[in-house]
Amino acid sequence: MASIPSSALNRKLNTEFLVQQLGEFAKRHKIKTWCLAYSGGVDSQVLLHLLYQTKFKVSAVYIDHGLQPQSTGWGEHCRGQCNQLSIPFQLIKVNAGALKGESPEAAARTARYAALKELIQNDACLLTAQHQDDQTETILLQLLRGAGAAGLAGMPEIIKFADGWHARPLLNISQNAILDYAHKNELDWVEDPSNQQVNYDRNYLRHSVMPQIQQRWPAINKTLSLFAKQQAENAQLLDVLAEKDLIASLIERNCLNIEQLNKLENARLRNALRFWFKSLQKPMPSRAVLQQVVQQIKNTSHDTAVLVSWANVEVRRFRDKLYCLKQLVHDATQVYSWSIKDDLVLDSIDRKLLLKKYKTDNDITYVLNKLLLTKAVTVRFRQGGERIKPVGRNGSHDLKSLFQEAAVPTWQRDRIPLLFSGDDLVAVIGYWLADDFAIKGEGVLPVLI
Repeated sequence: MASIPSSALNRKLNTEFLVQQLGEFAKRHKIKTWCLAYSGGVDSQVLLHLLYQTKFKVSAVYIDHGLQPQSTGWGEHCRGQCNQLSIPFQLIKVNAGALKGESPEAAARTARYAALKELIQNDACLLTAQHQDDQTETILLQLLRGAGAAGLAGMPEIIKFADGWHARPLLNISQNAILDYAHKNELDWVEDPSNQQVNYDRNYLRHSVMPQIQQRWPAINKTLSLFAKQQAENAQLLDVLAEKDLIASLIERNCLNIEQLNKLENARLRNALRFWFKSLQKPMPSRAVLQQVVQQIKNTSHDTAVLVSWANVEVRRFRDKLYCLKQLVHDATQVYSWSIKDDLVLDSIDRKLLLKKYKTDNDITYVLNKLLLTKAVTVRFRQGGERIKPVGRNGSHDLKSLFQEAAVPTWQRDRIPLLFSGDDLVAVIGYWLADDFAIKGEGVLPVLI
């Protein structure tokens, strides 16, 4: 067992405390099951031990980032601990490679939470073991990074996550209390040597800065906890204002009207954009990147193509519309063979293609006659020069003209799948059916989901 300093036991950290915490969460949010993100470190080890003593339905998951040579052994330690306590356990391996401009810590966090989201259903809650010292470090790091009210609010005790919730029941507990509990109960945990590497910002703050601050201001944890609550209230009020400002601008979930955005002064515009990115569950840009987006909204001419990107996000402009999109690496020369019986996964546009049965009515005037797909069916993307005779229109038209007429953003045009039967262009998915393959009555339509 890793050694710890001996200090007085904080009696607040006990089973009764946790039962009360989780009981309140469960009642308020109708939570039935709990999944612990279990690293094997002392914090999550203590939380696992406390959960074992409750009557809650609990499971545990270890995320193996593969960044440390010991990670496999830590996973087996976690498995063994859960087996001893008869707590259901699973191990998930993730790719935690950092994107350009992304820190290793941020990449690991993104990969970890992406995997955890797959596990959380609408009546489930993810549990993580962040404590009061972690909260203090988070607030100071956000302050040093120039964060606004939302960042300075630190980590919430409970927040919506995937289809369920994410709770931090130890957030008002000091690390000393956690260590005391671990020592008293003779728990066994793992030590990650990277936690001592001060080249990471959080570790530098923890080992080199915080001891000196705490020596001068010993109540800093409690003080910053109150500060975080005040900032959370400020952030909530800013969100109310942002939501009001976005109502007039929202065209679709990921598309805003630039003419309406331009009516906002810069401070309110930045606030509205932050709220928009948060609602889309996108990583928050730095203030400098956010200001680039504002400048493009305010200053870019109608015809200029705009691209501002960060992490895996890109913001684009087409005419008077602003789009927030997932960054994609797309090869427009690729060709997919399709049996049409099964769904077709189009990886490079992050979509899935299927044929759905429809009957023509007032909303759907034509459908595709599947029986006419007698040659090999393929899905391709625009190369230039493609033509189609859309049902209900005279003559064939080149796709470039049709896309311009339909005001399809330029960057989307080579990402729109084209359905071919042999060499015949059957459909431009989501836009036009070829006259020779369209019928009235019962048939199918190719649909992207």
